[in-house]
Amino acid sequence: MTLVAKPIIDKQFWILKQDNQKVGNIQAGPEGYQVTLRNEVISYKTLPALKRRARIEFEPATAPSKPANDQVHGFDTGCRAHNGMWNVQMRVPLFTKQAKSKSWFAAGWYVVKQHRSWRVVRNPKLILLQRYQYQGPFQTKELANESVS
Repeated sequence: MTLVAKPIIDKQFWILKQDNQKVGNIQAGPEGYQVTLRNEVISYKTLPALKRRARIEFEPATAPSKPANDQVHGFDTGCRAHNGMWNVQMRVPLFTKQAKSKSWFAAGWYVVKQHRSWRVVRNPKLILLQRYQYQGPFQTKELANESVS
């Protein structure tokens, strides 16, 4: 009988599961740890003592996922993006690299025609796309290269 403790509140509260069924919980308190298992409460002074005697495997705590600040409308920016928005006329996701910046960049990969040749550019300045013919945005460099061929 192997019990698995899944952390709910890091180092304070765990749910005990057996075969993916909840069978109890562990709660940290000022006097130690209380294990509630099938309506039975057992106290332990320390966490190592609890692990030894109760034969419980503890899952590692996972950090809560943070919202992606390096993407604008699903396109990677490669840096921290501020003021993300969608330019409806040009059909490109735009962002600034600092909160008070006035320089706008287009998120993603683009193929830009400059001086008779096409080249692949990542996160070009908005003014580049306004001045030159372009294709994009693309999610990856490989997709951008395929459109040139």
